[in-house]
Amino acid sequence: MISRLLTIENRWALILLLAIPYLWWSGKFSVAGLSPKHLNLSAAIRSTVIAFLVLALAQPVFHWHGSAVSVVYLLDVSQSVSASSIQSAIQWIRDTNDAGKPSEAGFIAFASNSLGFHELKEMTQVPVSAHASPNAIDQSQTNIAAAVERAIRGFAPNPLKRLVLMSDGNENSGSVASVIPRLKQEGIEVFTVPMGVRPEADVWLEDVVAPPKVNTDEEFPLEARVYSQSDTDGRIEIRNGPKVLKQSVVRLKKGINRIGLETSIPDGSGTVVLEVEIHAKPDAVAENNVFRQTIEVLGKPKILYAEGHAASSSYLRDALSAEGFNVTVIDSGDLPQTVEEFAQYDAVVISDVNAKSISEAQMQAVNEYVRELGGGFILAGGENVFGEKGYSGTTIAEALPVTFEVKKPLQSVSIIVILDKSGSMAGDKIRYAKEATKAPLALLKDTDHFGVLTFNFNAAWVLHPQPIADRVAILKAIDEIGVGGETNLYPAMKEAFAELQKETDQIKHVIILSDGRTLTDDFPGLTKQMADARITVSTVSVGQEADRELMAKIASLGGGKTFYAEDPAGVPQIFNKDLEDSVGEAFEETAFKPIVTKQAEAFKGIDFQSAPKLLGYVQTKAKASAEVLLEAHHDKPLLARWQYGLGKAVVFTSDVKDRWAVDWLKWKGYSKFWSQIVRESMRRQDDSEFDFRVRRDGESAVLYVDSIGKEGHFQDQLHIQAHVLAPDRTDSLVDIPQIGPGAYEARVPLMQNGTYLFRLASNGSAGASRMLAYSYPEEYRSYPPDTERLRMISKETGGVFEPTVAEIFDTRGQRTDIPIDPVPWLIASALGLFVIDVILRRFRLFEQSRS
Repeated sequence: MISRLLTIENRWALILLLAIPYLWWSGKFSVAGLSPKHLNLSAAIRSTVIAFLVLALAQPVFHWHGSAVSVVYLLDVSQSVSASSIQSAIQWIRDTNDAGKPSEAGFIAFASNSLGFHELKEMTQVPVSAHASPNAIDQSQTNIAAAVERAIRGFAPNPLKRLVLMSDGNENSGSVASVIPRLKQEGIEVFTVPMGVRPEADVWLEDVVAPPKVNTDEEFPLEARVYSQSDTDGRIEIRNGPKVLKQSVVRLKKGINRIGLETSIPDGSGTVVLEVEIHAKPDAVAENNVFRQTIEVLGKPKILYAEGHAASSSYLRDALSAEGFNVTVIDSGDLPQTVEEFAQYDAVVISDVNAKSISEAQMQAVNEYVRELGGGFILAGGENVFGEKGYSGTTIAEALPVTFEVKKPLQSVSIIVILDKSGSMAGDKIRYAKEATKAPLALLKDTDHFGVLTFNFNAAWVLHPQPIADRVAILKAIDEIGVGGETNLYPAMKEAFAELQKETDQIKHVIILSDGRTLTDDFPGLTKQMADARITVSTVSVGQEADRELMAKIASLGGGKTFYAEDPAGVPQIFNKDLEDSVGEAFEETAFKPIVTKQAEAFKGIDFQSAPKLLGYVQTKAKASAEVLLEAHHDKPLLARWQYGLGKAVVFTSDVKDRWAVDWLKWKGYSKFWSQIVRESMRRQDDSEFDFRVRRDGESAVLYVDSIGKEGHFQDQLHIQAHVLAPDRTDSLVDIPQIGPGAYEARVPLMQNGTYLFRLASNGSAGASRMLAYSYPEEYRSYPPDTERLRMISKETGGVFEPTVAEIFDTRGQRTDIPIDPVPWLIASALGLFVIDVILRRFRLFEQSRS
């Protein structure tokens, strides 16, 4: 029997009902001229309106004690559940809901996340995805707890609450046990229905157990835990990058197999990612066959050295090896493709390598190695590190403390040297002039054109413009130039102009060298014609007798530069500078002594005064925040460094081998210089004050930091962060808050397959780095249904495991208050009566007709 109860929220409003007697009393004094019956009817309607409005203001609620049932169906659509089981479950929900006829029903599909639906038909069309997506179900995890939390929020507050959970019970994210107390508090009974897992026969690597740290070449034990859904044979393989360390044939039994192996990591140091892979048949899912494990390999600092001229790699390799480094020499094409492969090295040296031989993936990996992992990077110069072969605009250039000043690397060139051979040029002048005339040969390509025109009173060709493939013949012709006669420049300029007009090269340039005053002629007119023909002219005046004013005017009109050399010995360097500026090449082959511009720890014990000369360098320009330690000439960096991200990048613009540094190889400071530069640049080792650990917990990485000062005291209130580089190369910065004395902890979600890099940073400085190899989502493990967990959930909440329809909807005598709110009806009724009353005022009712 159903009983009726009434509650009133605002009892004080009932006093307003006293307005009804007043309404009847005041009606006696009406002057409307209506009949008594009409007045009484109007008063009755108005009284009812007042009564309804007062009751609405009092907010009454009718309570019916009944057995209404509200049901929410939770359906697991994660990767581990078979598709046929999901289809069967949907049909079961349809039949159950039709038979039970609940007062309310909701439908939720879930895996890593969940989506709710009002109709079962909508749930049958739920979108799914293999990764996180805002509008789809992410099938890569099973989070029962989060789905239950959503269901709790979806229940209406008053009916009896039934939650039907359909899942394989294999949760790998969250903990459903944590929400059971709330289910009890809300009075929600959970009925669990086990679902079938993927039926395919599968083999997967569940875990790899190895020591966290090993020594180089040390044999160490490794245990691979392999789960097989059937008895079969398999082959297990251990790799370090592309190198296979161990292979073994194994017999797999149904269930978990613990396979003990021994291996070693030769010639390694730093963090190494081991890959263990199982090969077996049948094997339904390939994604779960590889498991990655990180190991710290202890040994000498490990240096990766890529040399553009392989025959000369022994000089730096032997120097560093003698200083205690483990040096691996490779060809430029063998540079690692990923930052994970670079992570085992403390520093990377790239020497005189053609940028075109390095792929974009390799360059990106170098950049990330420095920026994200704190690695050390040294780029040494050479003939390949300039011009069209240079690094300008590359990903590697972003990490460098200098920029390469290359103006016109792709253009063809025609050069004519107009050389004064008048009598005043005898002696040192003509000797240095000849050396200067040879300078272009070091900068021009074989396909460029080069000519030499001498003049005294007349002009004579020593060498008509021609390709410079036969450099020996050209040098011989220059050496045979003699001196004598007066100075008359104009005919020579006119002859050079006529010859260059025939050439089709993109750059046409004339260099004039003279030590005296020439006969007067129309130099401005001729120079202007040359400029109009896109022929540039530079001039070099030697000695005090030269017409410097005329030479400067010619250079100005000719779009070139003018130089003055009081000492003929400086003429070759002037020619080099003019050609570099005009042609655009970026290296200079001239002997020089390094200039120390700033003292550094890396120079400790090195006497640069005793250092031999270097014979060349690549022209660069230091970036704004770079630190230039050595210069080749004023404002020409030789050694520059800077902090790039978490690491250090260094540029040495000369080379490290037997071309420009040929005399340095005999210098006793060579090994010391390079070993100290490398040690200053290489990746910082772990800080003894920080114990930094990274552990996988389900689908998250947990970062632990214990900080103990040098005196043994806990270090509190530190601002500790970690740079996180995900497998897709996106980086983020994570705060690691303090959780106890000297203890800090943070959790980072693992959303992608692959290797994560974590680099500790405290108070603005980089610290230890760790790698966590995330192999694959645990959802790819096809365990049998966890019926024990499902039974526990039902038992704890008063539900039933594998229920029938009757058990789900059996109220067992339970009743619940079903509130009915009459306020909307009261207000609507009052409004309707008010309208009727207004209409009745327009008519006169109940009056007797007159005869």
